[in-house]
Amino acid sequence: MTVKVIEIVFRSICTYIILLVLGRIIGRKMISRITFFDFIVGITLGSIAVRIALGSQESPILASISAVVITMMVVISDYLDIKSIKFRKLVDGEPIILINNGKLLDYNLNKVKITIDKLMMQLREKNIFNIDDVALAVMESDGELTVLPKVNKQPVTTGDLNISTNYTGLMSDIIVDGKIMYDNLKLANHDEKWVKKQLKSYNISNVENVFYAGLNASEILYVSVKTKK
Repeated sequence: MTVKVIEIVFRSICTYIILLVLGRIIGRKMISRITFFDFIVGITLGSIAVRIALGSQESPILASISAVVITMMVVISDYLDIKSIKFRKLVDGEPIILINNGKLLDYNLNKVKITIDKLMMQLREKNIFNIDDVALAVMESDGELTVLPKVNKQPVTTGDLNISTNYTGLMSDIIVDGKIMYDNLKLANHDEKWVKKQLKSYNISNVENVFYAGLNASEILYVSVKTKK
């Protein structure tokens, strides 16, 4: 019995990892946008996963052990998702820009496996009927489409009022949970010394005290400090 239990635990862990990998391959999609075909695929994968986890030993006790192990794997994944940036990027992926200043990025459309028809449908749901009116359209890691209209197409119509506005662009992550994102910092043409100088203006002496810091296209740094428990 002990050998069977160890085998079920091992199979369950492998099954969970396989499902994570398959989920990343299939692509991101909001639950509200899952089609009947997606539902059938999910049910099929779930059935296959159970058979992989249990093998030929489909007893109620072994099935319960498998369910407990997979649940524990979910809890561990959630913890790592919060604590580890690398794990979060590996599992959840990163936001992907689909439209930049009115231009479709076809290679990114292929990456997220979305057709132009579906993209246009999601734009219309956000009252956008012309791609040229979009400054940025980003597919988030949960499958939601975030859209930033061009300044003269935004609500309260600044274009109609002839009010000039600065383009703020997409905020770049500079510090996440006390850790400096050096790749993003390099792309912004800044270094760690610059970051620490900016933080001093917020009376912050230690980077580890920063929960989040983001830089927009206007070189304005937004800073959020960690709250004390």
